[in-house]
Amino acid sequence: MTQLLVFKEKIQKFYQQYAFIINPLIRFITGYIIFYAANKFIGYSPMLNKRWVEMLLACIQIVFPAQVMLFFAAVFIVAQVAYVSRYLAVTIAISFAILYFLYVRFLPEHGYVIMAMPVLFVFRIPYIMPLFLGLAGSPILVVPMGFGVIIYYLLSNVVSAISTATEDSVNLYKIVMQQLSADVEMYAVLAVFSVVLIIVCFIRNRRVNYAFELSIATGSILNLILLLILNYMIDINIEIGKMLIGIFVSGIIVLVVQFYKLPLNYAGVENLQFEDEEYYYYVRAVPKMNVTAASKRVKRFNAHRGYDTDGKSYLGADDILEEKEIVVPENKGIKPEHDFNFTVSLNKDDLED
Repeated sequence: MTQLLVFKEKIQKFYQQYAFIINPLIRFITGYIIFYAANKFIGYSPMLNKRWVEMLLACIQIVFPAQVMLFFAAVFIVAQVAYVSRYLAVTIAISFAILYFLYVRFLPEHGYVIMAMPVLFVFRIPYIMPLFLGLAGSPILVVPMGFGVIIYYLLSNVVSAISTATEDSVNLYKIVMQQLSADVEMYAVLAVFSVVLIIVCFIRNRRVNYAFELSIATGSILNLILLLILNYMIDINIEIGKMLIGIFVSGIIVLVVQFYKLPLNYAGVENLQFEDEEYYYYVRAVPKMNVTAASKRVKRFNAHRGYDTDGKSYLGADDILEEKEIVVPENKGIKPEHDFNFTVSLNKDDLED
């Protein structure tokens, strides 16, 4: 545990030192993942389904703010669908426009949740989102998460309809809408993810030890149990093996993020009570776990000694090779040994001088 905390401190110092490089790199990686997932899921256009296009669009995200990435992602998806069906492309474009003007425009931070859900579905780890949102947010985040699930299944039905269609017609639009409205799997996933998010948020706010860890474990188990029950009752065709792996990986990722974000020392919990003129307060204080490695300055000197006119050796300032800060462990129980074998005598005249 101590080594993990020391490693966390090193990561934080490294980020603070090189934030001007790391932040653009994170934006580039995020943009590349988004456009790579879009091409993997609906990569119809030969011109857009290329690695250099994904890299170019990801580089653009370094320059522009994050809100622009949402716009580029929406345009990219519409352009991919337009290559095979203009009617479906118009339908998706209208859906994105309505979602933006009626919702995302007023709550832009929820747009990232909506965009992240289809990407996580492509990588088969959508179970991260209800766990993470339950830990970091409130039950109201069920709304953007639900929109993200609907967009994924809308695109999934578009892919299914295009793969079976013989021509681009208005009937293709009707088929997609009928499939989406009758998609039992979408309703099951919406219900399960909403329940998991609310339960995780509820447990996280309880005054119990290891509330965050308990909420992650409970949310992961709920994901598994509820999806298995629904798969048995209504046959939603979920692949059990991939679902188990996805839930396990999602739980581990969220647990690691939680540990490096907010490690708590429950051994030092204190319950305080105090009052003022109007209220009586009950406070539960949980200290954070912070460990800093011992830091000492070490000077290295030249091994060669010089000699003065009396034949005594000395080390000058020019003999110092380098000075650097390193981390060394603290030595406990070791007493320093000194060898001062000389005496000094002063007579009365010396003292007067």
